[in-house]
Amino acid sequence: MKIRLRLALISIALTAASMAVCGALLLNATAKSNLALAEENARAELAVLEGSYSNVLRDVSDPALSETTQRSLALYLFRQYITPGSQFTLVRNGETLYSGSGYDLEKILDGASEKTVTIEGKRLFLASGRTYTENDNTYQIFLLRDISSVYESITVLTWRFVLICGSAFLLSAGVIMLCTFRALNPLKALQRSAANMAGGVYDQRISVRGMDEIAELAASFNQMADAVSTHINAVTATAEEQKLLLAALTHELKTPMTSIIGYSETLMRTKLTKVQREEAVSYLHAECARLERLTQKMMRLITLSGGDEITLARLPVKTLFALAEPTLKEAAARQRVVLQLSSGEESFCMDADLMVSVLINLADNAIAAGAKNVQIVCAASVITVRDDGCGIPKALLGRVTQPFFRADKARGRAKGNAGLGLALVERIAKLHGAALEIESEEGAGTTVSLRFGKDA
Repeated sequence: MKIRLRLALISIALTAASMAVCGALLLNATAKSNLALAEENARAELAVLEGSYSNVLRDVSDPALSETTQRSLALYLFRQYITPGSQFTLVRNGETLYSGSGYDLEKILDGASEKTVTIEGKRLFLASGRTYTENDNTYQIFLLRDISSVYESITVLTWRFVLICGSAFLLSAGVIMLCTFRALNPLKALQRSAANMAGGVYDQRISVRGMDEIAELAASFNQMADAVSTHINAVTATAEEQKLLLAALTHELKTPMTSIIGYSETLMRTKLTKVQREEAVSYLHAECARLERLTQKMMRLITLSGGDEITLARLPVKTLFALAEPTLKEAAARQRVVLQLSSGEESFCMDADLMVSVLINLADNAIAAGAKNVQIVCAASVITVRDDGCGIPKALLGRVTQPFFRADKARGRAKGNAGLGLALVERIAKLHGAALEIESEEGAGTTVSLRFGKDA
């Protein structure tokens, strides 16, 4: 059974029980009050009759009067005070002088002063008055009052109450069902949203209305949904970033691998002097070492979030250029590109291998753009790479750092460019706290700047 129906039924049951208990108490109090009033009226009537009869008791009890006269006088006196539904009995010396009911009230009372009895289907209230003594005669008045109408009115009242309470109960039940279902509708929405979220839809939110516990639950669900959505987005972003870095690792391996393969073929196919062979082997060793270091650091970037564990050490820019120069010049020589490197005495906190990778990527992009002259300059805390290549259209300038984006797709494919160079450069720049700035003009070339902070 669903909670909405269960709560509604519990509320209805409690309402029914409350109405039944309250009704029973009310009816019982009303019945007691009506019966007490009827009995009190009967007692008052008996007291009035006793008071009136005591004034004429001497005349009624005069021995000079015959029995018939005494009975007639008693009947006359009683008729003056009798009310509908009441009957009186006058007893003298234990014998009935007058009986309006035909019942032996003294016998029915059996010594009791008051009693309610049922005779011939009627509810009767019996009461005995005080005893009078006159002329050696003892007199006593007994009252019989038919109170059946009181019980009938209680029965009618009970059925009216049942009818009214029944109608009120049905109305209350309907209102309770409606209010309960409307009040708990957010729970249904909550269930649907939770099911949708379990199915992978994380944009589900619930309208928060009111200040009750259900509203608080809806607000808590929305907070949870926000947290889950944020976490999912973060996980997705991390996954995409790792995908990018893995592709970048493959991209970064191409340049040193190309150099290693080229020098290896030269060693195998060309007869070199001892000095030339030693230079080639030294270059191969340096490229292999750089390749190993670069692989380790790129793998660390893949497994870390934000690159917090990348160690930066202060390094002169001259040293950075010297580390990158062999690879840069070898790539420039293959494409017959004039390469110029110029730096002052500045130094920055950097990871040498990653920054070498930045310079190589920027130079490769320039060469791939058809540049004939490439300048790499450091001045005023800015490392700048300029080329005279084909340039980048202004409409595409804001997208060049996106992963796998190539301004000239045909030329990029021909040069083996995967569109990852600038995306990787941007990430490495962020790790170093440097701002990446790109300016370009179609047909005139491109300028890429890495602007380091004052504390770098």
